[in-house]
Amino acid sequence: MTDRPSTDIDDEPPASAADAMAIIQSEQARQEPNIGPYFLLWGAAWVFIGLAWFGAESEVWAPDVAGITTGVLVLAGCAVSAVLGARMGRGVAGPSSRFGAMYGFGWFAAMAGTGALAAVLATTAGEAGADLIPALFVFVVGVMYTVTGAFHRCIPDYALGLVVQAVAVTTAFTPGPWNTLVMGIGGGGALVAMGIYRGVRR
Repeated sequence: MTDRPSTDIDDEPPASAADAMAIIQSEQARQEPNIGPYFLLWGAAWVFIGLAWFGAESEVWAPDVAGITTGVLVLAGCAVSAVLGARMGRGVAGPSSRFGAMYGFGWFAAMAGTGALAAVLATTAGEAGADLIPALFVFVVGVMYTVTGAFHRCIPDYALGLVVQAVAVTTAFTPGPWNTLVMGIGGGGALVAMGIYRGVRR
């Protein structure tokens, strides 16, 4: 006589379509790479960059200090991002790998192009143009997040992009040195909040 196998409650089929969808979403969340550290990393860097330039424009310290701080934070952020990306990409090949490479290069091209435009704006439009540079960077980042959220049908990323764009517009209409503070606290704070949300969601 064959014993009847025991049935665990977890082996039972979902009671409804909603329960099935919840299980699928839970499994997808478990399989998705944890990108929360990216948001925390760049959000913190963004805050410190904004504070550095606020101090420089308030004549608390020299602009060179803010420039060096910005360069160090950006380079460190890129290095840490590369390490995190390499760890997440282990064992990934095919379309997903190509998409990751194209997406990463897209961000690099967007930021490099924005930097070139900012340099031209600073030299041709003088102080007024320089005041718009923080807003320009923030707006491009916001657009990138909005497009990414729309492509992946990810409402949090899409909403983050809209918030960051709103911060950019506010930054543009805020006189210096407060514009750099709005950029740092507003934009960086939004990224940090998203990083925390991502971590809690997992």
